[in-house]
Amino acid sequence: MPDQYDISALLRPRCKVCSSSVREGIDLRLLGKETDEDGERYTFEQIIDWAAAHGTVISKAGLSRHRTDHLMPDVLGAIEAQRQVDAIAQATGQTLGMEQAALNILLNKWMRALSNQEEFDLSAKGALNAGIRAVEALLKVKKAELSFSREQLDKAKDTMRGKGVSEDTLRMLDEVLGAR
Repeated sequence: MPDQYDISALLRPRCKVCSSSVREGIDLRLLGKETDEDGERYTFEQIIDWAAAHGTVISKAGLSRHRTDHLMPDVLGAIEAQRQVDAIAQATGQTLGMEQAALNILLNKWMRALSNQEEFDLSAKGALNAGIRAVEALLKVKKAELSFSREQLDKAKDTMRGKGVSEDTLRMLDEVLGAR
């Protein structure tokens, strides 16, 4: 049992957005990946109303703190991971999937950090949690890309059907693009 407890951690409020079941929807709205019916970005008030309609009550200040303290570091981490992935690809000639490359980068950093410690320190838990959040953000971005691609593919197939392209050709297109 540790000799000291981090009492301040108990006093800090937990982020309602991060622990919410609708975090992904909130994050997509904050990033402008989901827009209103006019194609405009959602305002904080609209996001708060949407979250409340889905069972999560948050304040404007809480939403702002989430964006600043949790979402933006995740986004910036994803951008930095992409830079590192690009550098690896340029240096080695190998292209890794974004998720695999990001996991490799994070695992390498964790292993270096842990190898410098005599024994496992619970303060490393924060670094592990940050890494996990970064991977979650990357996976959400990839999921959004895939759903967007699938939607675009379906639209293109509908157009091709209208121009007389056979169903066999459309199935082959699905097989080829499904392998991505």
